Amino acid sequence: MIELNNVEHSCKAGPTETLVLPRRSQRHLILSAAIILAACLPACLCFATGPNGKTPKDASAPAPLAPGAYFGLKLPGETPEIFAPGILSIPGRNLGHLAFSPDGLECYFTVFDFDEKKGYNNSRMLFTRYLNGAWTPQLPVPFVSGKENFEPLFSRDGNRLYFGVRNSPTDTDFWAVHRASRNEEWIDPQPLGAPFNSPKEEWNLAQAADGTIYFASNRDGGMGGLDIYRTVSKPGQPLQVENLGAPVNSEFNDGDPGISPDGKTLVFYSVPNRPGVTGGSDLFICFDNGHGGWTTPVNMGEGFNTPRDEFAATFSQDGRVLFFARFDGKHGDVYWVSTKALERFRKLSR
Repeated sequence: MIELNNVEHSCKAGPTETLVLPRRSQRHLILSAAIILAACLPACLCFATGPNGKTPKDASAPAPLAPGAYFGLKLPGETPEIFAPGILSIPGRNLGHLAFSPDGLECYFTVFDFDEKKGYNNSRMLFTRYLNGAWTPQLPVPFVSGKENFEPLFSRDGNRLYFGVRNSPTDTDFWAVHRASRNEEWIDPQPLGAPFNSPKEEWNLAQAADGTIYFASNRDGGMGGLDIYRTVSKPGQPLQVENLGAPVNSEFNDGDPGISPDGKTLVFYSVPNRPGVTGGSDLFICFDNGHGGWTTPVNMGEGFNTPRDEFAATFSQDGRVLFFARFDGKHGDVYWVSTKALERFRKLSR
């Protein structure tokens, strides 16, 4: 087997030199060069071609979806539409955050109750999996009971599941379970601890492909209300978190961060007090400015936002789609849209 590094070096041309050799030596040299070239060319070319021998149009494009992924539904276009009507979105059910496994064949999602006095309450997670050609019945998760639980997030390898748990009216924490493989059961539910959890409220973990985790918290030291934080890794130091600061955060509630797999697009909600909010809570979007910060967030407007509540922005792990939730005061659905629809906001967010 030819190592990639060796192939790379063998295929590069060296400096031009003039060397006089006897004719017999020249014949040996030409034969050796032909053998090396024959070995190198197929190995080099195989990295530039697809399985059919043709050069792919986009080598960075997501892999084809597995059969049954996302309930076997056709992927959405650039206009948000209700996700999985009659499957997840059904009469009498209020949907919040959802999470799909990396292969799209497991779905964990939040349902909740609502009344005018308590507001959003009684959150709990349900799950379903694609097995033997069909999706299993939707059941409560077996690893947490007796407390509100919500906002699932799969790790990038699919073998860890993060979620939120309410400890008291003023305290929520992040927890996690893990498993050896998709065929195993989740085990050992444990709170994450510092720096993720605090004595205050933590909400909605999101993770970029490089491992950076984003979440919202009203912990001490913020700008006011809920703020969005992210993890920071420094050599030789414990994992830390940092407040994203302005212009992302404001003195009001800014929460439910959804981060694209490449870490360059951030979607979150903010509340009516923030300038630019037209509904109960609206989705905003901003982009990595290339200098370690973010562009000024812009309201995502019609099609995404309504006079009621939009929240729970979540990117699929393959980067194809953005999910978000909408609650109109009586019923809550999840919507999905192609992430291509987000590019039009880039020129508006400076």
